[in-house]
Amino acid sequence: WDAREYLSYATSAIREAINGGAFIQRAREELGLRIRPISGEQEAQLIFRGVSRTEEFAEPSLLVDIGGGSVEFVVVDRDRVVFDTSLKLGAARMTERFVTTDPMSHDEQARLRAHFKSELEEVFSVCREHGVTTIVGSSGTLKSLARVTRERFAAENGSVFQQSFPVEHVRTALRWVMQSSAPEREGHPAIEPKRVDQIGAGGVLLDTLCTGLPSVRSVKVSPNALREGMVLHFIDTNYARLQQMASFRDPRRRSVHEIAYRFKWEENHAQHVAATATFLFDLCRPLYAGPAVDAELLEYAALLHDLGYLIAHDEHHQHSRYLIEHAELQGFRPQEVTIMALVAHYHRGPFPEETDRLLESLSPDQRQRIRQLAGLLRVAEGLDRSHFQNVVALRARLTDRALHLFLATKGDPQLEVWAAQEQGALFESAFDRDLHVEPTEIPAHTNGEAVPAQTKAARTGA
Repeated sequence: WDAREYLSYATSAIREAINGGAFIQRAREELGLRIRPISGEQEAQLIFRGVSRTEEFAEPSLLVDIGGGSVEFVVVDRDRVVFDTSLKLGAARMTERFVTTDPMSHDEQARLRAHFKSELEEVFSVCREHGVTTIVGSSGTLKSLARVTRERFAAENGSVFQQSFPVEHVRTALRWVMQSSAPEREGHPAIEPKRVDQIGAGGVLLDTLCTGLPSVRSVKVSPNALREGMVLHFIDTNYARLQQMASFRDPRRRSVHEIAYRFKWEENHAQHVAATATFLFDLCRPLYAGPAVDAELLEYAALLHDLGYLIAHDEHHQHSRYLIEHAELQGFRPQEVTIMALVAHYHRGPFPEETDRLLESLSPDQRQRIRQLAGLLRVAEGLDRSHFQNVVALRARLTDRALHLFLATKGDPQLEVWAAQEQGALFESAFDRDLHVEPTEIPAHTNGEAVPAQTKAARTGA
């Protein structure tokens, strides 16, 4: 699938570990994997989102997800979440704390059951208030318990996800699980090897829920859980971006737009400036010191030049540079990222800044390329100073002495004329041409070059 973006969440085990923070940091440094620790409540909400994709919850239900360290409980009434919580009752945690015998002794079962009853008081109270009739399980432990029930009662041979098990059958199967030895559980086809040691504690928990909630008539299991909830949450919160990204086959262009959406770009302004900048690049190509492919880098720098506003308005050009340098753009060589970052940085402010060691470290030819690209970007930025895409058409003439720009606008053109001229000093020094900007009217029939953001550009030769 050539996946380039990973969703990694840390749940109870890492969240509560003494070295959990160090583990997360090491995963980032060595694997480039950003792991997001989530609270128990967030975990419960994500589990519900995943399970609700396959379950209608027509009747009041208790959703239970038994993990190793914690158990998430969600009470649902008519497809509406009325209660959710996460408790430190996970199968591995409870096994380590309460279970020393095999099979589990009656005394250990009793102590474990008493602990569950004490911790589940609020869950029981909410379930009774809403008349819960169904328990829906979503974890591997509950799936294994459902399979044991199916095998024991010769229920339908279909998937356990398509069946509803009477609570009496479930409790009978649970008694076998709680009384069985490890070799017996190992030999059962419904129990995965990794759950042999922990499923007993999970069985006691489910049995405690069934006995503590007399209104419960059936138990079901869902194929979905936290993982599916993570994916659905990501899709829901990034739907517009994902739709947009699907249209980009070029991984470089897709990566630039992914970063732009992630950092909440001002799309119309960025597209308008990028279209104008690349038009100016084509016009000035005979005077440009670098390769023609730099037009692409200029376009991307223009698309990302204002990302820094996400951090702060002041010095936003410097913040834009930092974000581009550290955004892990896909498909670009380090030198190309450097060019884009520096061009975005120098769309405003002095060129060069006295303390810019990176720029100083480049060759004279590379510095000249960045100087010229930044000069073009400044003019393009000035032509949308209002951020309202006032310029609807652009005609240009390049001579041996000057670049003449003629603007057609939706409204008063004076701000764009002034801003482009004001920002033109770097262009003039980089290309050794004066810059003249003035308003004009361009007939509708002008054979112009269509560019994004409702801008048309027309060029005449020198």
